[in-house]
Amino acid sequence: MNIPFRQFFHYLFSHNPVVDIKYQEERFSGDIKVTKFLADDAVRELDSQDKERYDRFREDITATVRDQMRYFNLYRLVTIFSLLFAVIGLGLILYFNSGNPWIIIGACYYAFFAYLLVEAYIQANKNYFEDQLYKTFKQEYIR
Repeated sequence: MNIPFRQFFHYLFSHNPVVDIKYQEERFSGDIKVTKFLADDAVRELDSQDKERYDRFREDITATVRDQMRYFNLYRLVTIFSLLFAVIGLGLILYFNSGNPWIIIGACYYAFFAYLLVEAYIQANKNYFEDQLYKTFKQEYIR
């Protein structure tokens, strides 16, 4: 689930305070189990029937949360490798051609801020994902 670009800045700085996804990851297989979706205050407000639906919802979203976490890790991995090889590698080549140490500093500076942009995208995408899951929970499980 990718965030629409026009909503990027909205979701970058607005976290849904009701949602607090926690999961437990298996050590060897890498499978996850969602142990918590709502914040403690929101869980206390649910009645017994809604708590059963909440438990069923947590089981239903486990695969979706796992896939989303894998996408985030893939974005980070691709970004790190591309920035290391493209930006810093090109900076080293230019440094050896010119001998100017400011080229390496500039390449590291550029790579750092490019990585921060990717982390901002991942955070906005995570907030959007949590908000969409909460809307699904409210519409389909709690009526």
